[in-house]
Amino acid sequence: MAVNLATSTVDASARRVNRFPAAEFVDALRTVRRPIVLGHVTPDADCLGSAFGLARSMRSAGVDAKVGLPRDCVASKLTFMLNLAGEVPRVGDWSAAGDRDAIIIADTASRNRINLEPPPPIDGDLASFNIDHHITNDDFCRYNWVDPHATSTCEMVAVLLRTLNWRIGPEVASLLYSGLHGDTAGFSLPGTNAESLEIAAELVRAGADVAHVGEQLCRSQGRNVFELLRRVYDHTKVAADGRIAYSHLSYQDITESGCKADDIDDQVSIPRALKGVRLAMLFTEGEPGVVRINLRGEGDVSVLELAKRFGGGGHTQSAGVRIQGRPLEAVVSEVVAAADAYLR
Repeated sequence: MAVNLATSTVDASARRVNRFPAAEFVDALRTVRRPIVLGHVTPDADCLGSAFGLARSMRSAGVDAKVGLPRDCVASKLTFMLNLAGEVPRVGDWSAAGDRDAIIIADTASRNRINLEPPPPIDGDLASFNIDHHITNDDFCRYNWVDPHATSTCEMVAVLLRTLNWRIGPEVASLLYSGLHGDTAGFSLPGTNAESLEIAAELVRAGADVAHVGEQLCRSQGRNVFELLRRVYDHTKVAADGRIAYSHLSYQDITESGCKADDIDDQVSIPRALKGVRLAMLFTEGEPGVVRINLRGEGDVSVLELAKRFGGGGHTQSAGVRIQGRPLEAVVSEVVAAADAYLR
C-alpha cells in the first residue's frame, strides 16, 4: 500500500520557508541513478530511518541505491530497522561502494561526522546531497536542504518523497515513523507540532506499524541494556538546586553490563525525568579515554551553546560533545561546573 502524502490539510502558506526542498535540489536528485546514502556515526533511529527509508523508496523507483553502514555500529534495540530495510544493499566502507554517481548524506551536520571510512569524496566529481535538521549544519555538500525547525530528518524525507512522488510502502513508512518517534521522544518534546503529527498520521495510513515500532523502541530491552539502565539510575546526581541532573557510565560499567558504545542512545532520559530538571547530562566512556556527553534542555533552556564551548553541537535542546584524552571524572567535574555557571 502506498499513500500520496500530498493530501496533508496543513495550509502551505503557513509553512516555513525551508519546509520543502528547493527546486534545484529536487531536479538534481531526479537525475541520480546509482547513489550511496550515508548517515552519522553512532546512528540513532532518525539516522537509520531517513537513510534506509530514502534508499528503499529510491529502489522502488528503479534507482540503484545503496546504504553505507559499517558493521556492528547499530544499537541492539535498533536492529529491527535493518530488518525493515529489507534487501537494500549495505556496504561497510567506501571502497566497496562500487560505481556510484551521487552521495546522499542524511541527518549529519558536518563531514567529520559521516559514518564511513575512508571518507567519501564530498568535493569530488560526484553530486553530493545533504538532508538534515541540525542547526549547526555547515552546508558541506553541493546540494543542501537543511531545516532546523523540522522535528527529524525522517520528517524531511517524508516531505521529499511526497515531492518526488516516490512510493511509501509499509516498510518505508515504518522506518520514517521510527525516526519521528525517536527524535520527538514519542511526540512529547517541544518541537513536536501539527505538521509533524500530520506527517506521522500519513505514515500510519501508509502502513507504518505503530505497535511494532513502539514495542521495539520502548519495550524491548535486553537484560544487558536493563543492567546498563540500572547503573545510570544508581549514578544519577543533581546540582544547581535540582535544576541540573546528570549520570555517568564508565568503560567498566558498559562492558560489565554486556553492552558496547553503540548501545548508548537515549539513557539521558533517566536524569532528565527528574521533576524540576532544566538541564540533563549523561557522560559515557564507550572506549577508554573517549568521553561522550549527551545534553538535553527542558523548558526554555538551550544546551547548544554549552555544547559548543566543549567542541560539540546539535540542536537547541538536544546536543552532544565528544572529548578525548581526559579521565571521565575530570570531564564530569568540569562540565557540571560549567553547566551550573551557565544556568546562573
